[in-house]
Amino acid sequence: MTVREALILGRKKLRKVGIPNPSLDAELILSHILAIDRFKLLVDDEIKLTQEQLNNYKDLLQQRCKFIPVAYITGRKEFYGLDFYIKPGVLIPRPETEFVVDEALKAIATNKNPLIADLCCGSGAISVALAFNNKRAKVYASDISDVACEVARINVNLFGLENRVFLLFGDLWSPFKERNIRGFDVVVSNPPYIPEHELNKLPNDVKNEPQVALNGGVDGLDFYRKIVTDVSEFLKPGGTIIFEIGWDQGAKVKALLKDTGFCNVNIVKDYAGFDRVVTGIYCK
Repeated sequence: MTVREALILGRKKLRKVGIPNPSLDAELILSHILAIDRFKLLVDDEIKLTQEQLNNYKDLLQQRCKFIPVAYITGRKEFYGLDFYIKPGVLIPRPETEFVVDEALKAIATNKNPLIADLCCGSGAISVALAFNNKRAKVYASDISDVACEVARINVNLFGLENRVFLLFGDLWSPFKERNIRGFDVVVSNPPYIPEHELNKLPNDVKNEPQVALNGGVDGLDFYRKIVTDVSEFLKPGGTIIFEIGWDQGAKVKALLKDTGFCNVNIVKDYAGFDRVVTGIYCK
């Protein structure tokens, strides 16, 4: 079977069960099997698969037909132009989260030695992207999931950032308090922000991701409240906080920041025009 024939087969199988992007997913899975990029895959579509490659491809297609996310199947996900290691049990980085990185890089652009805290760091995508793109930055990242910390450590090592990205296992600010790590110029977080009653309405793919990384409590705002409650201990006066938010949470998170000592609070929209990031300067 040729690449072209395999892609046709994959598209048909995935479309039949209602996978949203069958062509893209078939290409990603097959390029993973053949260890070539998608461009080469599409250009050289007369390449013949070995029987072993075809069997592996069919096995992975079956996983995708069960709505296992492609990133879990291939073990990788691109974020901010970097290839990250991903495995089940850790939240898959989204393109929208790149707006958090954009805002943080702006905030530290003129800082000679920026110190950043990343709460709910997950795979380490934000931390690694920040340190990779600003060679002066140091990042302390925390997560309560041991799987997330394991994956984040692999990604930190993958990009050779062991001396500038430091991982802390624990809940939000707790590991920072234990180690007396303070004085941050920027705090970033993509916390769980989906309201509990919305979890069962999520797409099948997302339901396969860790609930602990999604569940933001009754109104989806639990983690924002927890983070800002203690932020004065850790963020320098004049420092910046940057939150990823749900599309309908902008006004509420903006009000929360204003009520807890932040000024110049702004909402940043994503590619689709939805509220996606809230930023503020700590003025107390």
